Amino acid sequence: MKKKNIILALTLTVALSGAAFAADEKKDEILAKVGSETVTQADFDQVTSGAQPSQAAYFSTPEGKRALVEDMANSVLFYLWGKDNKLAETDKYKETIAELEKRVLAGMAMEKILSGAKVSDEEVRKFYDDHKAAFKVPESVKASHILIQVSKDAGNDLWKKAQKEVAKIRKDILAGKVSFEDAAKRDSDCPSKSRGGDLGFFTEGQMVPEFEKAAFATKIGDISDPVKTQFGYHIIKVTDHKDASEQPFDEVKDGIRQQLLQQKQRDTLSEYVDKLKKTYKVEILLPEPKEASADKK
Repeated sequence: MKKKNIILALTLTVALSGAAFAADEKKDEILAKVGSETVTQADFDQVTSGAQPSQAAYFSTPEGKRALVEDMANSVLFYLWGKDNKLAETDKYKETIAELEKRVLAGMAMEKILSGAKVSDEEVRKFYDDHKAAFKVPESVKASHILIQVSKDAGNDLWKKAQKEVAKIRKDILAGKVSFEDAAKRDSDCPSKSRGGDLGFFTEGQMVPEFEKAAFATKIGDISDPVKTQFGYHIIKVTDHKDASEQPFDEVKDGIRQQLLQQKQRDTLSEYVDKLKKTYKVEILLPEPKEASADKK
């Protein structure tokens, strides 16, 4: 899309939303005068707030800002023409304003209602204390491995051959003939070979049982005996270990607060909907879905 088209699209989006060029002139730097109207820095900021990063970068340049302000001034020209030609007296205008009024008032009402939904520090702390299990960090190990792959339907001879091969690799590593990482890059059949066999950290339940049992039983820096799994034979080097722990309160309090606030806002809106239904009659003139009807029985 050309820059001019982007500018026009942005300007029209804000203008049609009824957000730009408010009648009460903002006390701000005036960027353009059009008849009795002005385009201010505040208007400019409002339009560019909806721009993509690349567009915003262009509008931050003198050329981009000038181009957008010119286009905003053009929109004001259309506004003045529409005003002088009494478009505000047309049914279409009145219908549009009435619909816009509904959306704006509904939004303002919800905003006012939700402003009372707050979460105290005490509520955040209580949630943390009452849900300690949710903030448990399980024991984990960081390990690398070398895999000599064997197909599931392979005969016993191939399994024995893989076992001997991985045992020899292990022996060479322990003898200092080759590093674990170099051996993994050279011999492993796992995609992790490109990282020297590094699998990163993992917790219980993330690996097949035989591999997992051996990894958690191996000390940091040690290399396991050959381990047989459904994939073949492995040797495992554990490079780090983390005991089970608990996430500190300070690390999770902001997330807890946001979670509690969202729940409180949902509850507040639901409560107000129930209250308002007692004041204003609601009739849904569509048949209730069969599944919903069955659930209520």
